[in-house]
Amino acid sequence: MEVTIRDAEPGDASSLDVLRAQALKATFEDEYDRQTVGDLVATVDEELPDRIDDDRFLVAVAETEVTPVSYVVFDRRNGTILSIVTSPDYEREGFASAILAHVETAANEHGHESLSAVAPRSALAFFETCGFETAGTAEWHGLPGVRLEKSI
Repeated sequence: MEVTIRDAEPGDASSLDVLRAQALKATFEDEYDRQTVGDLVATVDEELPDRIDDDRFLVAVAETEVTPVSYVVFDRRNGTILSIVTSPDYEREGFASAILAHVETAANEHGHESLSAVAPRSALAFFETCGFETAGTAEWHGLPGVRLEKSI
């Protein structure tokens, strides 16, 4: 399937929030109790609309001809991936990898020699496949997570 990547627009925020909720539910419903998953899904990324409008952040969307299927929030100032989300219906089709490559290009353009992220343990295999290494543990939205780094 062809991957189109574009910068997010202010009107994308609500659909990206729905995408985020779907991904969180699918990822964690078998790992955590119902209350924990419900709390994660119910949490809205209130900063997303502001980040879309702020040049400090790259918010990029990967989409099919019909709909957004993945997005990333990258802090250009410190080289940190704040969020990368893919619809459960489109996992393992290359969307997240393509959007991560887009971030690496942006990071290089801003003079970064590495990328960092904090992610849930369930995302570790994806990040390792993309060349990240574990740099320690960290909290991810109140849950156990991993701190990841990648030289670029």
